[in-house]
Amino acid sequence: MSNAGTTPAPPQLPAGYDVSKLVTQLAPREYDGKMAQDGLRFVSAASIYHSNITTFPPSFPETILWITLLNKLTEGAAEWAGPHIVTLASSTQPWADFVAFETAFKAHFCAADDKEAAIAELVKLCKGQHKIGTVQDYTVKFNAIAAHTSFSAEDKRERYRTGLPYKIKDILATSGHDTSSITKIQAVALTMDQNLLVREEERPKQFSGGWRKKGEKAAATARPPFLECKLPKKEQQAASSSGETTDLAALRAELKEIKERLSAVSVNETKEGF
Repeated sequence: MSNAGTTPAPPQLPAGYDVSKLVTQLAPREYDGKMAQDGLRFVSAASIYHSNITTFPPSFPETILWITLLNKLTEGAAEWAGPHIVTLASSTQPWADFVAFETAFKAHFCAADDKEAAIAELVKLCKGQHKIGTVQDYTVKFNAIAAHTSFSAEDKRERYRTGLPYKIKDILATSGHDTSSITKIQAVALTMDQNLLVREEERPKQFSGGWRKKGEKAAATARPPFLECKLPKKEQQAASSSGETTDLAALRAELKEIKERLSAVSVNETKEGF
């Protein structure tokens, strides 16, 4: 007898088998929301899971199936699943059927090109930001790019930290500030950066003279740099001694001349009878 046009009977479970065991046994593997390809594998396994569970008699509460499925989403994916679990717990279905769930899931996790491009851009930003720019600029750029990735809040916090300037990271490593979330670490980093900028602006007031390069002082006084050359100490002493010797010799010669004149005057007076 031909079976054409007949509907196959649903699979039968052994007598006394607890169907609730299938809810966890057939559930797909966990997905963290990071890779688009892993997301496609998850939603494919979830489709098989959903169709199998709903065909086994007796019927099982679909709300429990959805919650079990969403609990397989971890890290960044768990943040997306959380609000839906809350909705299900209030006996409200967030999706009309599995096709609606699949569409929403793929739109969020499986837009591979956009997410991978955002991840690459974020990695580039974190590697180069500590060299240039302010923390405020970095924070704005980071948040704009990170919003297009599926990273968890913890991943975003750690990646944000890696891109901070070295001076900020050094302070964070030795301070007791609360940086347990992305929001808190950004607030602390922005405050530190502002304080450092204020100190930098106040520094010229404390050192009004500033630092000068070689020759700048001489140029400011209209004198060529390095014009005044001082002799070493020994040579200065030698030059000083030489000058003193010359002056003494001249004085002795002058005294000798005076004595000779006085002697000549005395001889003349004797001859004239004085």
